[in-house]
Amino acid sequence: MALLPLILSLISLISLASAQGVRSLGMGGLVLPGPGAADLNPAYAAYPRGFSEGETLPLGLLRLLPLFPETSPFTYWTNPQAFRSGFDALSFYDQLGHLNSFLFNPTRSPDEVVFRIRSDRIQVTDGQGNPLNPNFQMGESGANPTALYPAPLFWLPLQGGGFSLKVGPFVGVEGLSVFPSPELAQALIGNNLNNCKQTPSPCTLTLQGKASGGVALALSWASALPQVEGVGGVYLGVKGEGFYGLFYAETTASARPVFDQNGQPTGVAYEARGFYAYPGRGNGYGLRADFGVALELEEAVLGLGVQNLLGYALWQGYTFQTDQSGAYSEAPETRSSPLFFPSFFVNGAYRFKDLGLLVGADARFGSTAFTAHLGGEYALGPARLRAGIGYESGLRFGVGAGFELGQVGLDLALTAHEAPLVGGGGLRRGHGRPVLGGKDAYP
Repeated sequence: MALLPLILSLISLISLASAQGVRSLGMGGLVLPGPGAADLNPAYAAYPRGFSEGETLPLGLLRLLPLFPETSPFTYWTNPQAFRSGFDALSFYDQLGHLNSFLFNPTRSPDEVVFRIRSDRIQVTDGQGNPLNPNFQMGESGANPTALYPAPLFWLPLQGGGFSLKVGPFVGVEGLSVFPSPELAQALIGNNLNNCKQTPSPCTLTLQGKASGGVALALSWASALPQVEGVGGVYLGVKGEGFYGLFYAETTASARPVFDQNGQPTGVAYEARGFYAYPGRGNGYGLRADFGVALELEEAVLGLGVQNLLGYALWQGYTFQTDQSGAYSEAPETRSSPLFFPSFFVNGAYRFKDLGLLVGADARFGSTAFTAHLGGEYALGPARLRAGIGYESGLRFGVGAGFELGQVGLDLALTAHEAPLVGGGGLRRGHGRPVLGGKDAYP
């Protein structure tokens, strides 16, 4: 069982794969139509690169070097003392979720998570008494595995042309949420603490998460359909993805206050339960079908993508449970997914050529947590000015700038986003971005 804590820690350390580069972050997280969004809408694999930002350099990998002990787990081997005093799990989580960006000041985790019980309410604070945000959700919602595994870290093409066959490794979080029970939510705003004074107390703060890793294989087809008069270009894409899973972890951990018979607080009780699989202790496999369509109307593009229109995933592993006394138990189990558990992605963009202005919007909903973004970009010679707003478990804002320097571009962004418990945090990011083939990716 020595590997189990490591597997469970991935839930809090590895972020969801994202199509958000630095250009996107400068527009509040907006995902524009183009090949960069083909994982969300297969039709974009055939759409010209008119709105996309081109290939990106993974400068975020630099922050995983031991030169940056707050975000590098490798410091554990090169300088154990620096690792113990400087490594921050939430900073690592933030950087790992944005490998195309170098984070100058990643989010810092709280020193402690403390239940502060007053006469009229309960507070959830850090070690300095600052309130923490007990509501957070990202990614896939619901228990049990699904075929919506994290997007691969990279794809290796096996075949091109109209049909594309590719393979790639994936690892990351499928979903992560922190939420209070209704009784705790009421106590946090000072409405009713008496409801918490029961045994066991119904006032719980719960963390749920899923993480998985393995190898994915995708067979896709995307093409431009014959033009329709008065409509413009129509693009259609379908994709089948299968995976072989090497590890999976799903956990629910909760904390609740404990009161004595006189209603006085005596401490906090913790419980956890979940499911895991890793080589030697289980594995998994799955298959899903995705569909996408994109419509070009003069200077506008609209797209609809459906992931996991039909899908199935099965994992063989072990359930586990630990109670407030520390007693641990586990048992073998097989878990499978529902056949119909789709996630929908819609986006669009419009180019005002005479003004040098590009605006766009997107939304994702269904079996994944709701997200939405609205942003724009203004071209002023070789410079690009950007701004946007988004919703990802809370409001996020972004402003940014970019410069076209021949075949290479440089993007910078200042953005705030919601993070587990600590809420919004300011992040300054930048990366180098080559534009392949000299093709202008902007208006």
